[in-house]
Amino acid sequence: MSQIKLNQTSLNDFNVISNLLSSKIPFTFVRFSDGEMEVIRNEEFFIGDGKINWRKGSYNFDYPDFDKKEFLPSRDFNLRNDLLTAAMYKSGNFIKGIPARHNSAISDRDSMIAFNGGNLENLTFSDLFLNQNFLKFRREIIPSFFHFESVFYFGNFRAKPENFRSSWVLVPVQDNFFQDYDAVVDKAISALMQVPRNSLILSSASSLSNIVGHKLNSMREDLTFLDIGTSLHDLVGLNSFIREYQMVLLPNNPKNIYRKIRLRLQKNNKLKW
Repeated sequence: MSQIKLNQTSLNDFNVISNLLSSKIPFTFVRFSDGEMEVIRNEEFFIGDGKINWRKGSYNFDYPDFDKKEFLPSRDFNLRNDLLTAAMYKSGNFIKGIPARHNSAISDRDSMIAFNGGNLENLTFSDLFLNQNFLKFRREIIPSFFHFESVFYFGNFRAKPENFRSSWVLVPVQDNFFQDYDAVVDKAISALMQVPRNSLILSSASSLSNIVGHKLNSMREDLTFLDIGTSLHDLVGLNSFIREYQMVLLPNNPKNIYRKIRLRLQKNNKLKW
């Protein structure tokens, strides 16, 4: 029976994770967002070169190079199998963030609940640290990272976590790792299995976060593994204000205030199960 008492409300679940970090109680938090759900559906998609191609059509959107990725079902079956295994994995300190009502993703939510054995134990929002909680994350969660003697940033090779905290160490991931998945995941596990006991791993590695988080949770019960997505990008040299939730960090001027108000009023800003 899990000792982590999540109830799928924004404030409670945020505080549960905040308290675990402050107390340095090891746990894993991984996030199944729209990209992971597309892989689970086995739907081909491409992000890069100023466009997005996926099952809902093609769109122009200029993502940075470190966000480029391509999923091909005929090639990437090992990645998908490992992601499905992570989606179905359960342990007392393994928390899965999943899409929910405010993401207009009820079918995805229900699929993830089914993968979790039909119950809500250790499930919360995939965007628990974003949207309405983003500033709260910056104020309350980030300071708890400094309680750990050893912190590793698992993310794109361009990241410079030492710019934010000199003692933080980068475990790099290449661009568009899907095409080299088997070698990349083996290299990542090998590197992270060697980190000191009771380390904190901050992961910003797309679907690799889910897979590596699962594998480490089953082998290193002393580690804390936190999927932070893009929430620290501006602090580690990956400046790209392309996510709407990041707009709250912009200076207050008439244009930005309007954008911030519009963001606050958007349906997906307030977390709803």
